[in-house]
Amino acid sequence: MKMPLKTIITLAALSLSTQLLASEQSDAAAGAETNSEAKALFESNCLACHQPHKGGKGKNSQKKSGGEKQASGGGHPKRLAPPMAMVKKHYLKTYPEREQFIEKVSAWVKAPDANAAMLHHAVEKFGVMPPLPIDEASRQQIAGYIYDVLPSGHGKKGGCKKGEKH
Repeated sequence: MKMPLKTIITLAALSLSTQLLASEQSDAAAGAETNSEAKALFESNCLACHQPHKGGKGKNSQKKSGGEKQASGGGHPKRLAPPMAMVKKHYLKTYPEREQFIEKVSAWVKAPDANAAMLHHAVEKFGVMPPLPIDEASRQQIAGYIYDVLPSGHGKKGGCKKGEKH
């Protein structure tokens, strides 16, 4: 039985498109799994200090002796480091390409150095973060998650005040 050339081409195209669709779905599932791992690594290694909400402000905060604020009820504890959105914003200004961003963030986490800090104001306010004992692959996953998923910005409407250094 002879098939017309048009039918053979159509069947081949359908077969190829089905394989490509299956491959894309497999890639998407693997990406979601990797994203989930990276999110868990970020949350367990970074979020305690780089929380998104400024702590110690609002109706649920109370002053401790010495004027330091402490959250009670539903408030957040005093911030220990700049929010990750601010960190990302400043790294993106200098390292907009994903690979370079990941490399620089990973290197900072391995060996923070006040002289190489991107956020000088944050170092003055919070001090230099301690080096974290996180393996290279995990540091890169976390940095990739920050680059790909987390928002960047100052956290305030309008961003930084003109001329303000961080």
